[in-house]
Amino acid sequence: MKGKAHPINAPLWVIRAGLESADHGSAAHSLFINDGVIVLIEQGMKDMRALPKDRQAFYTAYKSRHASEGITAIKGIGGKFFRFVHEVKVGDNILYPCRLDMKIYFGVVTGSYFYDSTRKEFPHSRCVSWLTSFPKKELSLYAKRELNTARTFFLLKKNAEEIRRHISTIVKDHK
Repeated sequence: MKGKAHPINAPLWVIRAGLESADHGSAAHSLFINDGVIVLIEQGMKDMRALPKDRQAFYTAYKSRHASEGITAIKGIGGKFFRFVHEVKVGDNILYPCRLDMKIYFGVVTGSYFYDSTRKEFPHSRCVSWLTSFPKKELSLYAKRELNTARTFFLLKKNAEEIRRHISTIVKDHK
């Protein structure tokens, strides 16, 4: 992706690695930054390529493995997996607000969903190319709050324009 213009107006997805105190947060961070993949924790979902391209199928699949969970959890987690597999597209933008170094990493999704069974904890994967990073403190309070939402994978909406402007300035300054 380096050397090519990237469309800053592509959808802007946010992925979180978990809490810095949790072992899986550090492990996910390493995969994100060192291996160039964004990942989701297994949660009993297995390879989701066989599921129909239907949000309800993902809810049903999650519920079948977690029958005691409430409807909010089933829709939230099932929906997260549906977005990760079907809604995000190659070429979409990705933000990773890292709690370990307090930076926001910005990149582009470069690959379709794949299931890597060799990574037991984080098999749900997509390749990314990181283009830049910047200190989280450079954003407004509102943008920081949206990035800190308790969701693992979501489409940034309310403060997307602020972040796009900030990234455009950084990328322009690096040319």
